[in-house]
Amino acid sequence: MKYTPEQLDSLLRFFIGLVFALTVMGMVFFSLYSLVFVTQPMSGIAPADKQFFFLLSDMSKYILGSLGTLLAIKGKDAIKDMMSKPPEPETPTQNDGKEGK
Repeated sequence: MKYTPEQLDSLLRFFIGLVFALTVMGMVFFSLYSLVFVTQPMSGIAPADKQFFFLLSDMSKYILGSLGTLLAIKGKDAIKDMMSKPPEPETPTQNDGKEGK
């Protein structure tokens, strides 16, 4: 089965969005898991957990920044394409008296 360039582009966008969504959900799940189910010291936060949250913060900033950039670039192109195309005239459909049941 051959895909058109538009179909390939839409599949690529879907998979990129899916991977980003799964990555963000994984980061949220693991950070909540570490807060709820892992024993913490009574005073302050454990040094390893502190470094983990710093790393998690940097990763989430990078991933969400990349996602925002991709959406902004694609959105800009989509708006430009929509504004440059003239609206297509509607063509009346031909029914030869046979209605579907």
